[in-house]
Amino acid sequence: MAQNNLARNLAQEEPQTYISTPKRVQTPEIGANQRLGLNAFEKTLITCGSVMLTVLMLVVVSSKIALSDSQHQLQHLDTRITNIHNNNTNLQQQIGELQSSSRLQKIAKENGMSLSNGNIRNVTK
Repeated sequence: MAQNNLARNLAQEEPQTYISTPKRVQTPEIGANQRLGLNAFEKTLITCGSVMLTVLMLVVVSSKIALSDSQHQLQHLDTRITNIHNNNTNLQQQIGELQSSSRLQKIAKENGMSLSNGNIRNVTK
């Protein structure tokens, strides 16, 4: 009978379940005041990037200066063109006034000349 009780006691016990937890790997902690050093590649990359940035900034500034200078020259040339065009228009107007028939007749009368239609010849180019 002792054995029967033993079987009953085992049947009543609940099996225990084991839950395994992963072990934590300890990583070295870096404090707030500790800094990681830069390797040679990172230093070279930063230096090259800084040099390229400086060169590009200089190119932008020099191209802006060249553009401004070109615009100033263009404005100066436009002013000269406008002045020359106005002078040409004024001179053409003076030529028209000097070639007018009324002026020519007035000068002819002052010098004692007369206009005879028989003596007039038309010349075309």
